[in-house]
Amino acid sequence: MKPPQISIVMLGRDTHLLETRKWVLQSLGYRVLTMSRLAELDGLAPTPPVNLVVLCHTLSTKERADAIARASKRWKDVKKLLLLRDSSTTPSAVLGQVERILDAPAGLLNKVTELIGYAGSSSFSHTY
Repeated sequence: MKPPQISIVMLGRDTHLLETRKWVLQSLGYRVLTMSRLAELDGLAPTPPVNLVVLCHTLSTKERADAIARASKRWKDVKKLLLLRDSSTTPSAVLGQVERILDAPAGLLNKVTELIGYAGSSSFSHTY
């Protein structure tokens, strides 16, 4: 039997950034959905569960907090990751125990693997 695919939801305002990150994560075997509006979270089914919600630095602090609340309510064990523009950015206390990293490709890949594991190969992970 095939193991369930690891799912990631990415939220942000910059569609180019979202699509670039999506492509990279999909190439490692993750199932990735991108969204630019918080209301889109409410349209996702609770199963299969989303393993990780990635919040882009392009979201406001209020939007981040709202996204975290919505995701936590919908998927009990979902992990949350906040991408920061620079190290001086301090997220609001309302974000609680959300993992934070600088918005850099290597950091993103390392942290995703650390938080939810390695997805393995996929149809996207081969070079032709």
